[in-house]
Amino acid sequence: MKVYVGPATRLQGKVRVPPSKNYTSRYIWVSALTEGESVVVSPATNDDAKALLSCCRRLGAEFWWEEKQLRIKGFGAKPCAPGVLDPGNGGLVLRLLLPVGLLLPEVKYTTSYPASLGKRPQGDLLTVLRRLGAEVEDVDGHLPITIRGGRPLRQRAVTVSGRVSSQFATALLLIAPLLGGLSVQVTDGLVSRPPLATTLAVMAEAGVTPEADWSQLTFTVPAGGYRPGVYRVPGDYPAAAAMLAAAAIVPSAVTLYPLDPLDQQGEKQIIPYLQQLGVTVERAGAEVTVRGGAPLTACAFNGEEAIDAVLSMAAVASLAEGTTTFSRVANLRWKESDRIGDLARSLRQIGVAITETADGFIIKGNPRGYEGGIELDACQDHRLVMAFAVLALRTEKGIIINGAEHVSKSYPGFFTDLAALGARVEEITA
Repeated sequence: MKVYVGPATRLQGKVRVPPSKNYTSRYIWVSALTEGESVVVSPATNDDAKALLSCCRRLGAEFWWEEKQLRIKGFGAKPCAPGVLDPGNGGLVLRLLLPVGLLLPEVKYTTSYPASLGKRPQGDLLTVLRRLGAEVEDVDGHLPITIRGGRPLRQRAVTVSGRVSSQFATALLLIAPLLGGLSVQVTDGLVSRPPLATTLAVMAEAGVTPEADWSQLTFTVPAGGYRPGVYRVPGDYPAAAAMLAAAAIVPSAVTLYPLDPLDQQGEKQIIPYLQQLGVTVERAGAEVTVRGGAPLTACAFNGEEAIDAVLSMAAVASLAEGTTTFSRVANLRWKESDRIGDLARSLRQIGVAITETADGFIIKGNPRGYEGGIELDACQDHRLVMAFAVLALRTEKGIIINGAEHVSKSYPGFFTDLAALGARVEEITA
C-alpha cells in the first residue's frame, strides 16, 4: 500500500494513543503460561498481538473478547504440540515463543516475512536453548528454526548476550518458572534496559518475582507457576513518539493520552528531549500537550533506553538548527529493517545530511524544510513508515510512502489519527 502525506501548516486536536505493544505481548504471553483464566484490559490489537494470539491458540490457549477485554485461558507448563508456529513479523513474538520449544517434542518456526524477520539474528538465544538441552536446527542463527525439547534441563544457570537485544533475556526469564527455575546472566552489555525492567514488573504482577542484580546483570527466577490475573495495558510511548514529533515540527496544539508519567517505558524520555530542542510540552496527569512551531535547536540524543523513539526523533532532528548525534543505538541495525542504513539511504533521497557512525548516526538539520515530491520504501518497517510521514509534513511537495500498511504492526490507526489532526493523508490506489 502506498500513502501520500503532504505538507501541513497546522496540527490540532486530541489523540488517544494505542495501547502499549510491548506490555500487550508480555501480558498475553504470561497469561498463556498460566493455568487458569486471566484478563487483559485494553490490549493492543496490532499485527504483533494478533500473531502472538494465533500462536498461543495453536499451543493450546483459549481466548475470547468481551468488549475491550481479552480473556485468556492458558496452557501453563503443558503446551500442545503446534507443528508449525508463524510469528508474522514480530521479533519479540518469535523470541517469546522459541523457549517454549524446551517443553515440546518438536516445533518448527517459520515466517511469512523472510525479508524482514527472516533476516533478524536469533543465534544468541538458540545457543542458550542448546545449552539447556534442546536440539536446534537453524539457518546460521536465522529462520526457519526447528527445536526438539521435552527433556530435563542440563543446567540451571546460563549466560545470554545482551548486545543485540534484551528480548533474548526476556524470553528466558518469562519461561523460567515453568522450567523449574533459572538463573540468567546477561553478558556483552545490555541494550534497552527498560523493556527488561518491564518484563520483571509483569512477572511480579503474575506472582513470580525474580531476584534482580542490575549491577551484575544477573536475574534469578524461582520454580513455580504464574497465577491468573487482571492486567491493564498502558498507553504506548513509542507510538506517541511519532505524534509528538509531528506536533513538534509544525505549529500545533496536540494532546495525547493516556501516557502514564510513572510508566517504565524508556521512550518517555522524548518529552524532556523535545523540551531541550525548544518544543513546548506540557503534562497534566496522563495527558501530554505539545505546542509546536517554534525554532528547534539541535542537541545530542543518547537513544539506548528510548530505542523505539529514535527514528521519530531523527525526523525532528532533520529540521533543527545545528547537528544532532544519535548515539548508543547500534542495535537498530537488527530490527525489522536496518534502521540506521535504511533510514540514512532514504533521508539522503529527501536531501537530509546524515552520516552513519559505529553506534548510530549524525544529522545536520535544515530548519527550512525539504522539497519532497519523492517516493520512499519503508522496508516493511513500521517505525520507518511513521518517521517518513512526520518528515513529509515539512516538505513542499509531500512524500509517498511505499509499504505504508506495515504501520499496523504497532499503530494501526496512525494515518487516521494524523489526518484527524489536520494532515493531508491520501491512499494511492492506482
